[in-house]
Amino acid sequence: MTELVDIAIPAKGKTAAEALGLKVERTVTTGARVRRIPREEAEIAIACLRDFGFVARIVEDAASAPAPLGSAAKI
Repeated sequence: MTELVDIAIPAKGKTAAEALGLKVERTVTTGARVRRIPREEAEIAIACLRDFGFVARIVEDAASAPAPLGSAAKI
């Protein structure tokens, strides 16, 4: 099974990411992100974005990550 991840990019990198064929979502809470793409494609996209001068990073898919434990967690 392919591991799906998100890519966090700066808002200024949105146009460059779209030029690579990526679908960029932008929200107030998470910023600009490419959602749920295979890790291999994400690594290639990050390398291409760096060539364009934008710093991007892989963010593990929040849907597959376990919920954080804290005072609001119910046991």
